[in-house]
Amino acid sequence: MKVLVGVGNYSGYDDSVGLRVIEHISEKGLDTDFRAVDLSANSLNLFAYLDPSVEALLIVDSARMGKKPGEFLFFAPGQVESRKELAGFSTHEGDLLKVLELARATGAHIPPILFMGIEPESLKNEMGLSKTLEDRIPEYAAAAIGRLRSSFEKPQE
Repeated sequence: MKVLVGVGNYSGYDDSVGLRVIEHISEKGLDTDFRAVDLSANSLNLFAYLDPSVEALLIVDSARMGKKPGEFLFFAPGQVESRKELAGFSTHEGDLLKVLELARATGAHIPPILFMGIEPESLKNEMGLSKTLEDRIPEYAAAAIGRLRSSFEKPQE
């Protein structure tokens, strides 16, 4: 099984882009040969998909990468470093790189994983999504689905 995961925070404006991509995929019925998952509630729920039955995992999230707002990149977990400053380990702070570190430490099965990072225009304490990102949701969904259906051998830029 292949899994496409959207993460983020609905009240974080463009931080919700990963969740909006999953909504679009589900509403349009595009998840015919993979599972689309909203992982907004608890980042530790990622453990449910660290299972030998999962052949590929693609995680869509907002990411500050120094790109123009709305641009996106695919990258493997080992190609990035978290810049989040966490007080400890919390299920609500949402650092998936830390969750993957914990998974490795506990011996969990780690399938091939890629991230799709989407450069936010604005991260603020507000519901919604910037027009820049909102207009591109179908494009993000198509890119994520295409990448999930292809090989994870070499991340595309």
